[in-house]
Order: sequence, then structure tokens, then C-alpha cells
Amino acid sequence: MLGGNNGNPVHPAFLDENRIQFQTDASNKLQLFGSLPAGCSVDPVNYFGNEHITPMLRPNKRGLRLSYDDDERNSSVTSASGSMTAAPSIILSLGDNIRTELDRQKEEFDQYIKIQEEHLAKGVRDLKQRHMASFLATVEKGVIKKLREKEIEIDNMNRKNKELVEKIKQVAIEAQNWHYRAKYNESIVNVLKSNLQQAISQGAEQGKEGFGDSEVDDTASYIDPNNYLSIPGGPSKSISRNYQGLKEHMTCRACKAREVCMLLMPCRHLCLCKDCDGLISACPVCQLMKTASVQVYLS
Repeated sequence: MLGGNNGNPVHPAFLDENRIQFQTDASNKLQLFGSLPAGCSVDPVNYFGNEHITPMLRPNKRGLRLSYDDDERNSSVTSASGSMTAAPSIILSLGDNIRTELDRQKEEFDQYIKIQEEHLAKGVRDLKQRHMASFLATVEKGVIKKLREKEIEIDNMNRKNKELVEKIKQVAIEAQNWHYRAKYNESIVNVLKSNLQQAISQGAEQGKEGFGDSEVDDTASYIDPNNYLSIPGGPSKSISRNYQGLKEHMTCRACKAREVCMLLMPCRHLCLCKDCDGLISACPVCQLMKTASVQVYLS
């Protein structure tokens, strides 16, 4: 029986105030959040008491809006104050995290720097050791080379010294031999002089005996060519006696068998053979110690 515009349903006339207030509050909340279109356009209803309900709804809507604004303001202030109180704690926690991270990174960086320093120091130390080893090896090679050269020089000098010593010994031996030869030649000269003097003196005596001082001497020296062996005491007997004495004089005084050929020095007695000269140290004629002996060739 009751109708409305735009095909809206007819609301009963006995809608209570609470129901209308709830729907209005809900429509206001939906309009604030803007999620859904709240409410609907309701045309004036031609029912009894419609004009009295409209003035009642307007004051309620205004009061709800004011209370909602106050609540929103209070919630904004509360959220702002809460956010303001929560911000320092967040900043502090963030600062602690950043500080911890920075400390960790610094520690890692320091550890890395330390490791690199150790590696660098080890490399430098190894390089120094290799350089020192190479230097010492070079010095050692040079020293060994110099030592070998010095050893070769010392060996050459020792060899030359030995050669010089041998030459000195040879020269000394030659000088001694020449000295002995000089003495030997001097002894020979002296012996020859002595023999020459003896020969000269004997020749003079024989020449003097050949010319007798009296006729008795001439008669005694006369030799009969026919019977010179039968005359006792004649010249043949004298010659035999002289030959026997000369033979005894030319026989070795030691062995009495071989012919004398060694002249003893310094007494100059021709009285030993060559074999007995090496066995006797004193002259058998004058018993003087001999210092040297010279071989004399009579024939």
C-alpha cells in the first residue's frame, strides 16, 4: 500500500531509532575508509511520521561525525607518539647493528692486512735469504778459486825450491869434487916434482960415480967382456945386488907380493899396492897417518 520512488522498498513506519542510528554509523564508517559505497539514496517516503524522523536523524549524524573525528585525532596522536617513542629504539638498534657490522668488517680488514703483511714480510725474508745465499755462494766460489790458484802457486814454488835445493846439492858435490881433484892434481904435481928431484939427484950421483977419482976406482969398475960372470966381486955381482934391492923396494910393504903403485900423503912414500891401500890407514914405512893416496903409473 505504501510506495516509494526509484523502486525502493517501502520501509515500515515503526523503525526504531537505534536501527537507524546503527545504519547511519555504518554508512559513515564505510564512507571514511572508502572501501564500499555505503547507504543508498532514499527518497522521502509518503508514510505517516516521515517528516518527524528526518529532523531526528541529522543531529545524530553530526554527533557521530564529531566523535569519529575526535577518535581519529586521538588515534593519530597516539600512533604518532608511539611512533616517536619507538623511533629512538629502532635507531639505537639499527646503530648497534651497523656498529657491530662495522667492527666485524674492520676486524676482518685488520686480519686481512695482518695476513698480507705477514706474507709480504715472509716474501721479503725469503728474497733476502735467497739473495744472501746467492751472494755467499758467489763469494765461496771466488774464495775457492783464489785458494786453488794460491795452492797451485805454492806447489810451483815448492817444486822450484826442491829443484833449487837439488841444484845446490849438485853444485856443492861438484865443488867438492873439484876441490878433491885440485888436491889430487896438487898431490900429483908434488909427487912428480919429488920424483923429478930424486931422478935429477940420482942422475947426478950416477954421473959422478961413472968418472972415478983414482985408478983403483977405474980398475974396479972395469968389466971384462969375456969372463964377467966368473970374477968374484966383479961388476956383475954388484948389478945383481942393486937389482935385488930395487925389486924389494918396488914390492908392496904390506902383502910383499904385488908391485907398489900408491903414493901415500903427506909422507909421500910409494910403498903400497892398490888393494892394500884400502885396508891400511897408516904408512908402513914411517907409521904416519895417511890423509890421501895417489895412484902412480910406473910403466
